[in-house]
Amino acid sequence: METMLKDIRYGVRGLLKRPGFAAVVVLSLALGVGANTAIFSIVYAVLLRPLPFPEQERLVVAWEKDTTANTPFVELSVAEIRDWQAQNQSFTSLAAMPTTIYGYGYVLTGRGDPVQLESARVSGSFFSILNAHAALGRVFDERDDQVNAPNVVVLSDRLWRERFKSDAHIVGQTITLNQQGFTVMGVMPANFEFPKGVDLWKPLLTSMDPRMVENRGAIYLQAIGRLKPGVTLSQAESELNTIIARVAAQHPETKAYGNRAVITPLTDHLFGNAKPALWALLASTGLLLLIASANIANLLLARATSRRKELAVRAALGASRWQLVRQLLAESFALAVCGGLTGVLLAYWLVELLKAIAPADIPRLEDVRINGVVLLVSLLCTLVTIVIFGLLPALTASRFNLNETINETSTRLTNTRGGNRLRGALVVVEVAMTIILLAGATLVLRSFVNLRHVPLGFNPNQVLSMQLRLNGEKYRPFEARREFFRQLVERLEAQPGVIAASGVLIRPLEGTVGWDLDYAVEGQSLDDARQNAIANFESITPHYFRTFGIPLKAGRAFEAQDKTGNPPVVVISETMAARFFGSPAAAIGKRLKLNPTDPEEPWHEIVGVAGDVRYRELQTSRLDLYVPHAQSTPSLNHFAIRAAMDPAQTLALVRREVASLDPNQAVSRVVSMDELAAAQLARPRFNAVLLNWLAGLAMLLAALGIFGVMAYAVAQRTNELGIRIALGAQPRNIMALVMKQGMKLTALGVLLGLIGAMSMTRWLVSLLYEVSATDPLTFALIALLPMIVAMLACWIPARRATRVNPLVALRYE
Repeated sequence: METMLKDIRYGVRGLLKRPGFAAVVVLSLALGVGANTAIFSIVYAVLLRPLPFPEQERLVVAWEKDTTANTPFVELSVAEIRDWQAQNQSFTSLAAMPTTIYGYGYVLTGRGDPVQLESARVSGSFFSILNAHAALGRVFDERDDQVNAPNVVVLSDRLWRERFKSDAHIVGQTITLNQQGFTVMGVMPANFEFPKGVDLWKPLLTSMDPRMVENRGAIYLQAIGRLKPGVTLSQAESELNTIIARVAAQHPETKAYGNRAVITPLTDHLFGNAKPALWALLASTGLLLLIASANIANLLLARATSRRKELAVRAALGASRWQLVRQLLAESFALAVCGGLTGVLLAYWLVELLKAIAPADIPRLEDVRINGVVLLVSLLCTLVTIVIFGLLPALTASRFNLNETINETSTRLTNTRGGNRLRGALVVVEVAMTIILLAGATLVLRSFVNLRHVPLGFNPNQVLSMQLRLNGEKYRPFEARREFFRQLVERLEAQPGVIAASGVLIRPLEGTVGWDLDYAVEGQSLDDARQNAIANFESITPHYFRTFGIPLKAGRAFEAQDKTGNPPVVVISETMAARFFGSPAAAIGKRLKLNPTDPEEPWHEIVGVAGDVRYRELQTSRLDLYVPHAQSTPSLNHFAIRAAMDPAQTLALVRREVASLDPNQAVSRVVSMDELAAAQLARPRFNAVLLNWLAGLAMLLAALGIFGVMAYAVAQRTNELGIRIALGAQPRNIMALVMKQGMKLTALGVLLGLIGAMSMTRWLVSLLYEVSATDPLTFALIALLPMIVAMLACWIPARRATRVNPLVALRYE
């Protein structure tokens, strides 16, 4: 131990004599370790930290996909989930839960101003499947989840603290939701928030119409279950497919003959497309750390090689090879400590920066921090990096012929074939890894650019949107809901500065879950209609297209006379018109039937064709179908207003008018459409920015590596270059000679990197939009860029080589 401490003290003194060298090594290591630690802290908090559910690996979420209509997500009915529960042998239990908590909320009154709360209506076995228990009171179970059972709720910890002031006696109290009394049964722990954003949980069946329980067309749920020990996902899917086929045969009206089960682990369901993005970022920081390590190895090798005579003298005085290696490793250890500590300090700053720029919808982002696990991984990365890339130069430099080394000149000492090959190999590795990182970053950047240019189909400027779902017994009749929105629109549009206002079933870009609808074009058979692509259905009030700035391609928008008692009308999207009728103009006057299996459903005349709108997500375009709210039954969930005034003023105006119509209603989830559109790009932007910053750092490190090797090579060949110049070599010949050496290494690294990138970028497919994982243009660009950077990095040493003074070079030692 004492010997090691002496080696470290000696090494530190040596490093203090070369502060520039030490600073470059410490900075390179700090960049690699800092970036790796920061990204790993996010990956650990979001993906690796266990969920608050025992045996989480057995928890799954299930729904269906329609293979006939190529619909990847089909929701379930209560009756279907009951069939699964009764007939399966793969699950210990299954429960129903909502596909989205939005649109099924409750307005809390009697506790200050009315406030909209988001609810999760779940079946009685929901909490037992998750093995979740209340912090206060108890959770409900199957006994509480019965039609016409008493109204009970379980509160989230956040709601309990914010709205009920952490009342320890809340259990058993009655609260008013939608003007009805609900008994508080329990309060969940602070770490339980599933589904995310939920304020309260309510039994699914207690307030449900008994007819809806058996209505297989009422699909708005998904299933959550716990697999039995030893049962695989494929086995469970196979069994559910058998049940689906059996039920479809018994109930042909459901049209589920083409449906198949989709089962995904709960972790995948929660984290979604955040997983591949975060793993890609972690892999990228790993590559950056390797590139930094290769640079460090090159620097350590150059320093160790230049000390070969010193090492030879020490060996002549009796030092063993292990003692020489240990001395060099002691220096590496000192550098590792400094670089690692600097990297961790950098990581603390980077974590806060990443949390500030990261999309808000990344799960558990608020839990990201540098903790003991993250610090341990950072320590291991630092030690492994410095041992591997510090040991290699130490072993190389300590291997020499004692007599030859002592008698050689210092210039020849540094010109060792083994050292040159190793330094060249490290440069090749750096360039190859940089190419891989550049390929991923460029593909993700191109995808982001493509997404930015996707036409939304509407004008988001000056549009404020909000959730406004009418709650209470008085709004059960369709006419009451229609009259409320008619009056609200009329009042708002009478105000100065208001351009237009409208209600809509689900606003654009609200999320991936929407209202899907079957339809038949006049002249189609029922079998033909079943092959139609599912349409996105929207119920809207008049002036909707004006509110959102959606262009009409043909025909007209809905008007006040489009109401119950008058002929049913419909507006379709431009793509739908082109697919079925050839052009927007040709679609006007044609007819559609919604829900074609229902013999009572009337034909709707197409009176207008609107431009395509991205309702669910930016990446895909769907067929859109609109009906007037005055001729449809679904309740509107959202309201929007286009106004030439400050958003705060607009919101205050809407709230005032809503309160004047009904003080028990509340608006929530207020957001401008500009912000909603920007939120769709938040994750792609985050991925593109980080990956390209990492790629830029990698390119900088690779350039420094090439520059260092070439500068070192020029210093090695000072005598040779002086002789060449003395014999008549022109500066351009000397420059070409040096440049050729550097470009050969770069070209080999580019070739190996392109091969590696071809196989690695396929893992990024889920992050790409309208660009192939092996896009030729991208690969041509990333091959060209390092070559240009390498030329610049080689040019300075090459230019220096042309200025070698022959007389000085020939007299050198």
